[in-house]
Amino acid sequence: MVDALLLLAGCGTTRRSADIDHGHRLATVMGCTSCHGAKLDGHLFEEDPQFALAWSSNLSRILPRWSDRQIEQVLRSGRRPDGSALWFMPTFAQRQLSGDDLRDLIAWLRTVPPSGTDHPPIRRGPMFAVAMEHGFQDSAAQAEQLKARQPVVLDDRFRQGRYLATIACAECHGPELSGPRDPRPGDPPDLSIAAAYTPGEFAHLLTTGINRNGQPAGDMAQEARKRLSSLTRQEMAAIQAYLVARAAAPGNGATPRVQ
Repeated sequence: MVDALLLLAGCGTTRRSADIDHGHRLATVMGCTSCHGAKLDGHLFEEDPQFALAWSSNLSRILPRWSDRQIEQVLRSGRRPDGSALWFMPTFAQRQLSGDDLRDLIAWLRTVPPSGTDHPPIRRGPMFAVAMEHGFQDSAAQAEQLKARQPVVLDDRFRQGRYLATIACAECHGPELSGPRDPRPGDPPDLSIAAAYTPGEFAHLLTTGINRNGQPAGDMAQEARKRLSSLTRQEMAAIQAYLVARAAAPGNGATPRVQ
């Protein structure tokens, strides 16, 4: 049933009621629970005094203060209801959520009881300003800058795969799924690499983080187990089908590389 729900979510089909279990799975796949914790109580995730001390927000305590509409606006804009900008949130990817999927996500968020304490705002170190001078942005500014950059649009056969790749993969692999424009060793690659995998190898990669050569695939070694393993096999197949077609699309400029 969940497979069908996510398939419909990317195609604009309206459901009559929210699916809490599906919302929980979305929170896992998109990384909400990785960053904010299973209880959504947040934690210290950046601990470099020269750059910043940054906590992921305790959503379990914050979200009860916000309406559903405010939560939606935060996820789509990268700004809190008071207008202040978020930091470190992949708003450029999350804002692509369909209305039905967003409703399911909010429905699940509403089931999480408050726990823990509120965390302090970012404590910026001297290198934070330096990073901003070199292009580091808050979530709202980043989303605005990247809004014109989207994964290649193909025909309707690949619509679900493109949608899933956007909300599940773009945070690490970039808004066009092409990796960094000036990649360094170890950076997330262009997802044209999916064309070098068999369907079984690709599913194994997304489930375990182990590449087709039997080696841990960089950050995927963690992200696959924490997040992407919650995708169904049908969803994994849809993502790969889109990525393979994208790699072969005229003018795409992507060259498959094995990872």
